[in-house]
Amino acid sequence: MNTVAFHGRTQWVFAALALALVLLLGRLFDLQWLRSEMYQQRARAQQVSRPRLVARRGQILDRNGNVFAMSTTRPVVWADPSLVRDVAATVAALQPVLGALPAKVLRQLGDPRRKFVWVDKQLSDAQASQVRILQKKGVVRGVFVDELPQRVYPKGELLGNVIGLCNEQGDGAEGIELQANALLRGTDGYLMAQRDNRRRLFLDPRWVGSDKILEPINGHTIYLTIDEYLQHITEQELIKAVTAYQPQRALAIVMEPATGQILALAQWPFFNPNVRSNYVPGILKSFAVTEIFEPGSTMKAVAGAIALHEGRITLDTPIYCENGAWEHCPGFVLHDDHPLGEISFRDVIRYSSNIGIAKAVRDVPPAHYYTYLLRFGFGRRTGIALFPSESPGMLQPPRAWSRLSMVSLPMGHEIGVTALQLLSAMATIANGGTRVQPTIVKKIVTARGELAPEARRFNYFEPVVVEHNILSTGAVAQIVEALIGVTGDDGTGALAEMPGYTVAGKTGTAQKATRGGYSRDCVSSFVGFVPARKPALCALVVLDAPQKTRYGGLVAAPVFRSICMEALAYLKVAKDKPEPVLTQIAQAPAEPCN
Repeated sequence: MNTVAFHGRTQWVFAALALALVLLLGRLFDLQWLRSEMYQQRARAQQVSRPRLVARRGQILDRNGNVFAMSTTRPVVWADPSLVRDVAATVAALQPVLGALPAKVLRQLGDPRRKFVWVDKQLSDAQASQVRILQKKGVVRGVFVDELPQRVYPKGELLGNVIGLCNEQGDGAEGIELQANALLRGTDGYLMAQRDNRRRLFLDPRWVGSDKILEPINGHTIYLTIDEYLQHITEQELIKAVTAYQPQRALAIVMEPATGQILALAQWPFFNPNVRSNYVPGILKSFAVTEIFEPGSTMKAVAGAIALHEGRITLDTPIYCENGAWEHCPGFVLHDDHPLGEISFRDVIRYSSNIGIAKAVRDVPPAHYYTYLLRFGFGRRTGIALFPSESPGMLQPPRAWSRLSMVSLPMGHEIGVTALQLLSAMATIANGGTRVQPTIVKKIVTARGELAPEARRFNYFEPVVVEHNILSTGAVAQIVEALIGVTGDDGTGALAEMPGYTVAGKTGTAQKATRGGYSRDCVSSFVGFVPARKPALCALVVLDAPQKTRYGGLVAAPVFRSICMEALAYLKVAKDKPEPVLTQIAQAPAEPCN
């Protein structure tokens, strides 16, 4: 009986061992054959790391290579709580270097389930060096110092609200940084490296030159058409006007009329992208291309050019200005700021007569007038690069016009324009009737210095002509002479006159349109070009709701003069007008000197 029981137990033991062996062999078969690849992948994942090689973001430069935006690195401290042996000792060692750590960081350091905690992202190079010393001494195990990309703006406020800024991840968030992000950011690479049980990385020499390493492609460099010095003087002169007249906003744009290249673009309030604490939504909005306003009397330059081109008048055509009040139609009386009688069309432009300009264009068919405005670029986007939110302005088709529209439009009402549209229209006159597309991009090059193929839509070497011969040669010559008169001694833009140069321009003072009417605030402006008969510069100055005085000839024209005088001297533009010679006449003394 005992022998039988013993044999039975032995059989059960052998059966159990056989079953265990079968299960073990099955497990081995599963590990070594069925799921071998999966477990090998897991092992490689633990032993091999693939750190990202971050591409360097491209620079933003002015036309001469001066840096507006560039990328550097900044030190940061992080920790792996699962590797921190003594939290209290680690914190005690770090606090003399980094200061008191936030309560949130202290809580996270004490959680061994975490693998990553930011300790400090705003430390100096000296602090980072001290933390590295603590690392070498083994005092702060599980604490690491790394370098992260940082975007810096060496010029500070200069063009800051146009350049924009990047977010903490290094991607463009506002301005040109955002709109050109695809060109600037580059393409990251990677590096395959072996990792030991302490998470240290080792590069296998066999992997060099193989597909285990992918070099990053750094971002493109963007050269703007902006000139740093001209931008500086433009902002300096603009802030002087802001201080004197306290407008809500102000801007000034300087352009090469022949090429459409923008040399300076100043918008106040200014913004320093290095100081993010000053950021408020909307402060980086490029209102030079996004906001529209009624241009007022600056439109008389365009209206006058159209009338002259149509052959309706000449500069010497007499126009009766009704002594300052003209009942154009029953119930509507058009006024001038100053009563004028019969004057030449030249003086209509010089003295900015509302009545005179309305009479000058009244025989132009509305459909023709509308077509001319379109050809000058109103009611359409200019197409300037890097400003996708550019406004087309506001220009109703003739079917939506009223009986007053052909009176209102020539003096800058019933139309909404952007500052860039207005400047482009004046540049069209300066170019002899040829409209050129404005641009702020001079060229885009790769990290190797080659022209970027992705940026072929930018024309690097010659201006983009939108349309030729909008005006006849004779009409251009006549309107230029009339605009020179505006800056003469008794013209509305006399304060834009400058020694040694003939200046052609037009003042504008337009009440701001509101819902259902007009406010008391005005948009005061001056737009012009110099030298008048061979233009090197075309510029626009706009002050939104200036205080103390509202006339564009008083608040905007002097800013135009100051900017252009500095710019012409800097660009070494030859003078085209003799300067007055001051002579000192010696008088004989009343009595002989003894």
